[in-house]
Amino acid sequence: MANAFSVCPEYETEHFKIRKLKAEDADELFLCYSDPEAARFFNGDCCGDDFYYTDMDKFRECVEYWLSRYEARDFVRWSIQDKDTKSLIGTVEVCPSLKYAVDGKMMGILRIDLKSEYEYWTVLKELMDVLVCHIYKDFEVVSIIMKIQKDAAGRQKLLKEYQFVNAKEECNISLENYYIRYR
Repeated sequence: MANAFSVCPEYETEHFKIRKLKAEDADELFLCYSDPEAARFFNGDCCGDDFYYTDMDKFRECVEYWLSRYEARDFVRWSIQDKDTKSLIGTVEVCPSLKYAVDGKMMGILRIDLKSEYEYWTVLKELMDVLVCHIYKDFEVVSIIMKIQKDAAGRQKLLKEYQFVNAKEECNISLENYYIRYR
């Protein structure tokens, strides 16, 4: 895990580049985080924030906070770039944690925030394909835990495709709509 916080890994798919968030990404990412349709699928549980912003200055503060958490080796937040349009379409976060573990083994809390026009199955699958190939090794986790809301049709398909199971039955989490996937 120390390696991912020393040199932040970058991932690439056919259509997307996933690279470490930069402060200057805030202006472009504001389009995602000020979109009420996109915000329906953000995961702000236990964060004290719902990540829906209508104030650009407040969002810049949020991005600065995310960057500080990387320096503190708490979590990594990446920007997702559409390689065709060169525009940023959202972010991915991985937070290695023991918070919900019952077995003392590190799990990776995964968040994927996308502009609403990218919130569909083919995009999610392409992103997940690369993320599940790397997260376990890059962050030394044995599982990935992710919030997947019941009305998130594309994300619901992730459950079966990537063999996620209900997290309440597997770990110490009392929150709804969380699923876990083992290595």
